[in-house]
Amino acid sequence: SKKIWNWRKGKSVIHTGSFTQFLPQNNVYVYFRYNESETVMVILNNARQEQTLDPKRFSELIKNKNYGVEVMSGSKIDFDKEIKISAKTAYILELE
Repeated sequence: SKKIWNWRKGKSVIHTGSFTQFLPQNNVYVYFRYNESETVMVILNNARQEQTLDPKRFSELIKNKNYGVEVMSGSKIDFDKEIKISAKTAYILELE
């Protein structure tokens, strides 16, 4: 979509940031792009049903951030509880 394209174009962290990926679990793939000032978490649920993720699994990259803001919807995803992601859905989260 145009919103994602414009957001992505202006984010140097997406183009030049470090990259860390995690082994997929239950058809859910998670990776991070990060630099000194920004961290972006991408969650891709390729399963045919909703999946739940424990944010603690990603604590080395989430660090002291409390939540992520989903780029498309603007909704906050709280890292103090499990993350639910609908079937065949992608989340792009800016960590804050």
